[in-house]
Amino acid sequence: MIELEDVKAWYGASQALFGVTFRVKPGELVALVGVNGAGKTTIVRVISGLVRSSGQIRLDGRDITATPAHQRFRQGDIAVVLEGRGMLPELTVIENIVIGLDGRHKDRLDEVLELFPVLRARHSERVSNLSGGEQQMVALARAIVRRPRLLILDEPSLGLAPLVVNEVYATLEKLRAQFDMTILLIEQNIAMSRKVADRLYLVRSGRIARELDATDVNALESLSQSALGIDGNR
Repeated sequence: MIELEDVKAWYGASQALFGVTFRVKPGELVALVGVNGAGKTTIVRVISGLVRSSGQIRLDGRDITATPAHQRFRQGDIAVVLEGRGMLPELTVIENIVIGLDGRHKDRLDEVLELFPVLRARHSERVSNLSGGEQQMVALARAIVRRPRLLILDEPSLGLAPLVVNEVYATLEKLRAQFDMTILLIEQNIAMSRKVADRLYLVRSGRIARELDATDVNALESLSQSALGIDGNR
């Protein structure tokens, strides 16, 4: 589905990624885990075409490394929920979800709202009146109403209460079951990531430090806090 091979990236003269290589196969949920500043969000921006890079980025075997950002998203193959959510606070829930859609996609709105009953109940409210968890649901709904083949989520649990985090992650499992969606999850929360992911990649200092199968409990538990750089019990 999506493959990165020997990808390097820069912010100006400062190099941020150093030969990143990993893959996400169709139908998989793969998590990139690591501390803030490890390079996880830069990887998202590279896939999105927002950061200058070298190496190869392939979508379904097609090299998109030189493809402009707007073209990568135009056909709806990729949708990204960025850290911070990117809501338009003065617009309503529904207006935020359908913004930029054409008539072909609006018939999917009811299907998406079935996943988020709280949004159906509050569909006419301004997003600025919603809690952080509800805003995260709006951001998810806006992404999946386009029915992307690859959904990328950047720190979806950040700043949310544990109960809300559980609800967001339960939705990811529904997406896989209902839409057979391929998901790339960017997270610090390894405890939640390992519950839903097929595989995890540890990102450290702009590199892929390790690949782990989510079923390899011993390997996951053997990662000390110092090796992982994050609290495995979070």
